[in-house]
Amino acid sequence: MRNKVVMVMLVLGLALSVVLPAGAKGPVGSGDEAMLKRWEERGIFKGIGKLKKDPHEALSRLEFAALIHRLVGNGKEEMPSNKASILKYAKELGYWDEVFGEGADANSAVKKKEALEVVEFLLPGSKPFSSEDGSQPLKLLDAIQLFNDKAYGFYHKAGVYSSETIEGNALVNQGNVTLQDVKINGDLHITAGAQTGNVLLKNVRVDGKVYIDEKVQNQVRSEGSKLGQVTVYQAGTTESDWTLVWSDEFISNEIDPEKWTYDIGNWIVDENGKGISPGWGNNELEYYTDSPENSFIRDGNLVIKAKKERRPITDEFGSYDYSSAKLKTKGLFSKKYGKFEARMKLPEGQGFWPAFWMMPEDSVYGNWPTSGEIDIMESAGRETSKIGGTIHYGAEYPNNTYTGAEYHFPEGEDTTGYHTYAIEWEPGEIRWYVDGQLYQTLNDWFSQGTNQADKYAYPAPFDQEFYVILNLAVGGWYGGDPDRTTPFPGEMEVDYVRVYELTGRDYMDPVEPEQVKEELPEGAKFPLEDGNYIYDAGYMEPFTVVDASGETLDGTYWNFLTLPDFGGSGTITKEEADGVSFAKTAVSNPGNALWALQLIQNVSLAEGGTYKVSFDAKSNTDRAMMSKVSGGAERGYANYSGEQTIQLTDQVQSYEYTFTHRQATDIAARLEFNMGANGNAPVWIGNVRLEEVEPVDPEGASKIPLPDGNHIYNGTFDQGDMTRLKYWDLVVNEPAAATADVSEEARELHVGITDGGLAAGDVVVRQTGLQLDAGADYELTFDVRASADRSIEVGFVSEDGNVNYSDSIPVSLNGEMSTHTVAFTMPEGESDEFGQLLLKLGGTIGDVYVDNVRLVKTSIDVELEPVRNGDFAAGLESWSHYIHNDAIAAVNGDNGMLNVDIQNAGQETWSVLAEQPGLELGQGLTYELSFDARSTVVRTMEVTLENAGYYRHFSDQISLDGQMENYTFEFVMGANDTVSLKFLMGQFAGAHEITIDNVVLRVKE
Repeated sequence: MRNKVVMVMLVLGLALSVVLPAGAKGPVGSGDEAMLKRWEERGIFKGIGKLKKDPHEALSRLEFAALIHRLVGNGKEEMPSNKASILKYAKELGYWDEVFGEGADANSAVKKKEALEVVEFLLPGSKPFSSEDGSQPLKLLDAIQLFNDKAYGFYHKAGVYSSETIEGNALVNQGNVTLQDVKINGDLHITAGAQTGNVLLKNVRVDGKVYIDEKVQNQVRSEGSKLGQVTVYQAGTTESDWTLVWSDEFISNEIDPEKWTYDIGNWIVDENGKGISPGWGNNELEYYTDSPENSFIRDGNLVIKAKKERRPITDEFGSYDYSSAKLKTKGLFSKKYGKFEARMKLPEGQGFWPAFWMMPEDSVYGNWPTSGEIDIMESAGRETSKIGGTIHYGAEYPNNTYTGAEYHFPEGEDTTGYHTYAIEWEPGEIRWYVDGQLYQTLNDWFSQGTNQADKYAYPAPFDQEFYVILNLAVGGWYGGDPDRTTPFPGEMEVDYVRVYELTGRDYMDPVEPEQVKEELPEGAKFPLEDGNYIYDAGYMEPFTVVDASGETLDGTYWNFLTLPDFGGSGTITKEEADGVSFAKTAVSNPGNALWALQLIQNVSLAEGGTYKVSFDAKSNTDRAMMSKVSGGAERGYANYSGEQTIQLTDQVQSYEYTFTHRQATDIAARLEFNMGANGNAPVWIGNVRLEEVEPVDPEGASKIPLPDGNHIYNGTFDQGDMTRLKYWDLVVNEPAAATADVSEEARELHVGITDGGLAAGDVVVRQTGLQLDAGADYELTFDVRASADRSIEVGFVSEDGNVNYSDSIPVSLNGEMSTHTVAFTMPEGESDEFGQLLLKLGGTIGDVYVDNVRLVKTSIDVELEPVRNGDFAAGLESWSHYIHNDAIAAVNGDNGMLNVDIQNAGQETWSVLAEQPGLELGQGLTYELSFDARSTVVRTMEVTLENAGYYRHFSDQISLDGQMENYTFEFVMGANDTVSLKFLMGQFAGAHEITIDNVVLRVKE
């Protein structure tokens, strides 16, 4: 589609008889004669020589062209009136050759069908007429009737028109026209003829649509008007598969509050206004406002202005030297699938970060980015020759990933000029365009929620409604912070934003990408004979030390990075211990980021391959480090494996993690050990392996309970493959007949039973591989309903089905979805790692619907006081800590207390944390948690008890000051679970110290 085209070309019929609505405001009198007289008074025949005046006489093509030119105008005082000039203008408009043909006879009678095609060519959006033979010649009366329908209100002279009601469509074909207090009960066309001046719509109401020719789009202004859908069109554009459903052309004098709202501030906050993350999670420096100083309409464009403030803006979280604006349609407009585009030009300058992007209206799959993010366009202001388009997805941060590509402009063009940025989003595919040129197509992504056995069914997360965002950030991860060269203020100018529905064909059906492993190409780093992709695991070769930005890594062997940008310094040597070679990193300065000190080796990863990383490591005390496999600079340091936090002790331990490489083959990926920002304790690393392994499918394996204690996998019927039935079986015994399915919309199990057989057990929905412990108590909960009142049975049996661990338990159903609970106890002496849950649905025909199935163990042996070394008499024994890459802190157990010296608390509450893991707590038990704490500055600290899936059984926020105070809490455990007690000390400005002592967790009698 050509630039600046927004058209929904409704197919016109072939008849020209027009019935005006009752009560229409029109000329005095009625009938054809009055209508002809009215159009003659409007000057429709002015200057057109020998035009036939008999209303029933057929018009020639030339005569019709002369009339249609009068209707649409030409932006000049004089209209073409002789044959040559009329024909020339008709060809300039493009309809003559398109409709009549290049060598068409100008004197031949124009057919009704041809006339309608000309109108369709020049004025889109006409309402269909009743059908009639289009091969008949067009009479003058037919033409006038057609014009009357298109322009019942006809504004063809400059001036002010006020206090009118038009009972039909209206048309403006002249500039310097003001409509004030005008109501139009139809569509409004503003044609290219209005190029002679501006068109002002002041307190105008248009019940239909507003069509503006692209030649005059920036000459139309709206003040206090209530307009229908505004469509900017290009005459002659062919029909498109895409139909406009939402847009903002920014013709109003103010930003439309019915289309846009604002983010305010610098922090992400929760529903209670509590700060979650500064810099919008991106290290941004600006304070977003809704002030007209930062966002406004100018010359038909939305302008977002980033300013450097003379005086910092302050709020309860801090102070900010820059201001800008972030507009979004959340709560006002969101859409699943479609075409989303904007035309804009962007500022140039170090630290500017303009973006056009989308976020989910509802985060149904979990926290960022499990529910997805679509970046249509983002630009680093210092690099105007390119823009990026990206999707973010995967598991919850920091185990997320992303995929994207860059578009490089042709020579002579860059982001400072106007360009149209767009995506076309269909089920299972997103396509990126710049100025109509396709540069990226993506169809491979996933979403993995917490406490899940498998990913959400494809095409999650990009199968929900997303809203639109426009913003201009200052600073941040994408392009860095501004410097002395940055030209403030910077402006992002947006000509329009448009959203389309696909109407020319059906949306494509999603096809889940096959995880077929590619072969490594020539030039890749292939594994050694023992399958290890790591070369020189024994550190026989010298380490390549990289201590300056821009230096090249050795592509084969080990690299030791101490980059001054992040303040890290240290040395690395080879040490032998028990016959094993270790790389020992001595830390002189841990720096301000995890990657301030890195041990790295390049590896080659094939798309679709599954890999396991394993190694031995220790320190001389308790400390943390982070390991991951990632892309290099050319891949935007994409996170392939997720960040793996490794808790080290003074003893050598083995660690491993497994991941599937879902992105394009990378022959220069990086295995990283990140040892910065976690104190000065040394780190030993040895026996490093990265090897390809077969993917593990837990469907047929014994099911380890999920992090939230649930033994049932995919109990919500939204995971696995696109059937959403993974881990479930339907077993039907003859003569019974039944089917099972899960719809994308409902995402609940539906079993359609056409023959229930003789007994409940003739139709069974089951899950196998359940780990059931001897003598343990269990509780099953599930939601269920049926198409008619009936009962089903629940049972637990052995792997072979020969041993019943419980009697069949009846459950009564009706048409309402309700929650049912079934309790049972495994027999003493009977354990089974492959037990089965049976939902017996047979014996009756009809439909049964099941959802939210959970099986949890309700009995557990627990310690009455599970926290060890709560008085820190043994230093940090049993305790560990984590310092994220955005924080600087040191932790010790001196003087029988936990001491945390925080220089930079980072952006997240968990950027600085201390924890005691591995606490087994029992369901239904009342616990009391108490501890003493203080801070050298007044601040808040969060304390939680959460499992490995970050599910919080307890959480509270306390206020600290310089006095050591006792804090005591009481809570009831809702499930048997293994949790970590965490003190979250990040997300605070300014250096300070926190001290914690006398931590006690006990079961209350």
